Amino acid sequence: MTLEGVKKVYLAGIGGSSMSSLAEILYKRGYSVCGSDMQTSATTDRLSSLGIKVYIGHSENNVKSEQPDVIVRTDAVMENNPEIAYALQAGIPVHRRAELLGLILDGYKTPVGVAGTHGKTTTSGMISSIIAASGADYSAIIGGKVKHLESSYIIGKEDNLCVFESCEYKDSFHCFKPFVSVILNIAEDHMEYFKTLENLIGSFRKYLSNTKDGGWVVYNAECQNSLTMIDGYKGQKVSYGIVRGEVTSSDIFSKNGLYSFTVMYHGEKFCDVSLSVPGEHNIKNALAAAAAAIVLGISPEAVSKGLHDFAGTKRRFEYHCTVNGAVIADDYAHHPDAYEVTFKTARELGFKRIIAIHQPHTFSRTKMLMNDFAKVLSQVDHVIIPPIYAARETNDEYNVYAEDLVALLPNAEYQPDFEHIAQRVKEMAQPGDLFITLGCGNIYLAAELIARKYRD
Repeated sequence: MTLEGVKKVYLAGIGGSSMSSLAEILYKRGYSVCGSDMQTSATTDRLSSLGIKVYIGHSENNVKSEQPDVIVRTDAVMENNPEIAYALQAGIPVHRRAELLGLILDGYKTPVGVAGTHGKTTTSGMISSIIAASGADYSAIIGGKVKHLESSYIIGKEDNLCVFESCEYKDSFHCFKPFVSVILNIAEDHMEYFKTLENLIGSFRKYLSNTKDGGWVVYNAECQNSLTMIDGYKGQKVSYGIVRGEVTSSDIFSKNGLYSFTVMYHGEKFCDVSLSVPGEHNIKNALAAAAAAIVLGISPEAVSKGLHDFAGTKRRFEYHCTVNGAVIADDYAHHPDAYEVTFKTARELGFKRIIAIHQPHTFSRTKMLMNDFAKVLSQVDHVIIPPIYAARETNDEYNVYAEDLVALLPNAEYQPDFEHIAQRVKEMAQPGDLFITLGCGNIYLAAELIARKYRD
């Protein structure tokens, strides 16, 4: 992909967190930017306020009226989408979002990519907070809104450091060439694309080969799949883990779900850390961020301050309100492993009951991970399940329904829409309860609806 000679860029799926940040970056760099999304949101409203034309709904007429020089699409927008189909017929170049991001990243001297199945947004946010604490100029392009940035991105004055979230879906991260490649973990996800664990690990291994000469790989010494991935890698690397690796932790202390600990590097104290986000899993995210900071040459003082200053991201155990004294929260988790982590954090915070509002995401994922979801959801007190969020799929091939999962769970019930979920929460809520909406679809709208209708 090239932007040479390009004046107008059309983004199909412009309302997504990653696409919207690219839209703003291009707009600020002087390009004419427009695009489309399936529904209005706070993000599309913001883009419109900047002067970026946003069409609601996908139609070939949108592209006809704009006549862009190039179209960029998310992986959720398929080639049979009317806008993409028209562009291909009309000879307008069409590229994936990852190609555009890779092109932008090529302009930076030190790109820092954060990859892995879980924890990318949080760890990217932690690294950006550490760099901010160091006083260095930097950019960040992250997959979700980071609270200390009040945005999903920040653009620095110089093309030096850039922290970015590096997604493996459909091998997107093969478009990127980091100087520091952080691999948090590798778990079986997006298997409708990768098919086998070997293919998934092989994709990560290929990504590592893109690491710039003289660069570093930061990897999780407590993830067996990551160890398989790194085996035979000849470049510079550093491992991390709570008890195993070159960057580890000691003197771990927890109070009200918040952790303090000492970061150790090669057995020597590097710095003390006191986190402001809950959950034991965030120790490991923080160690990954600290390891990246170490290879970047950032001081222990900046690592300590940056990790303490990090206040979290949107849709990661995000508090919304209380109803009848029960806490209503939302989380982006959409894989059984991530649910385990979320529920463990909830128990550490001392809730009497945990009620999961689980929105199944895509028919393929629901069918493939049905038993795994049933196992982890059986561990909480009650589960409310709405219809499957289809995203980019149809059910013709899979023939699976949310009710199939409900049937596997003695503690679950089906609710047909968010209005019914909100009413059910109002009926059930008691002091000491946690109701947490879970999924990467639009389930957060249920939490927002509950807050509007029933907040204390």
